[in-house]
Amino acid sequence: TAVFAIPGPCGRIRKHNKHQAIAVTEDRNPLLNDDGSQSPPKPRKLPQQSRSRILYDSIKQACLMILETEGPKALAVTRISELSGVAMGSIYQYFPNVDAIVATVYEDRILANIELAQKRVGERYRDQTLTQSLIYLIKGTLTFHQEMLALDEDFHRRFYQTFDLQRWFNIKEGDPLASIRVIREILEAHQDEHPMQDVEMEAFVITQAHRGTILDAVKYHPEYIGKPEFAQTLLNMALAVLHLPPADCKPQASC
Repeated sequence: TAVFAIPGPCGRIRKHNKHQAIAVTEDRNPLLNDDGSQSPPKPRKLPQQSRSRILYDSIKQACLMILETEGPKALAVTRISELSGVAMGSIYQYFPNVDAIVATVYEDRILANIELAQKRVGERYRDQTLTQSLIYLIKGTLTFHQEMLALDEDFHRRFYQTFDLQRWFNIKEGDPLASIRVIREILEAHQDEHPMQDVEMEAFVITQAHRGTILDAVKYHPEYIGKPEFAQTLLNMALAVLHLPPADCKPQASC
């Protein structure tokens, strides 16, 4: 149902015509997850017809273009309307505020990354050494977060828990332990190269240690995400769990 006149605590009402009014608040008040972490607001409704899907996609494309070319400070519903050609009233029918639009852009990015990972992971680790396979996964995760931080650092740091790559991968796979399973399969594929003591436990520890460390870096030290030394540390953490010596190579190089 379209909502034209629901101002938030900080919202202002501007007359659209004598029969309508639209909320023109652009505040970014987040919702909260059950664990207390912030979650971005969701669209008010999803498009059902081809014309509405075109409008919806135009809004998202304009948002992405502004982030990429003008930066997050330029992001406002007025600017999105100007660039997309979609009236502000129509934008507010679908989205309560700017964060809700950015969230859909981020969701598209994360789903595209997961689709690519699903195609490549199985092929990669069978033709690589254990270290190369771990490097590939670490580099992929860090690159994703680096790209999201580059789009809108403030947004990604506020909602980093929502855009946890492993969580979305698990959801997409329909298995809450899917990301752990991938690591376990990699370890099992290299048992001849490096015999392991408890593959299930080691896969669990590597997956969860990397996940927590990377997400905390996004939140508290985003400057770490692009550092080769950080990736190297993550690699050596995994090797330490497997009782293997540290790698000499950098994660962006081939070992």
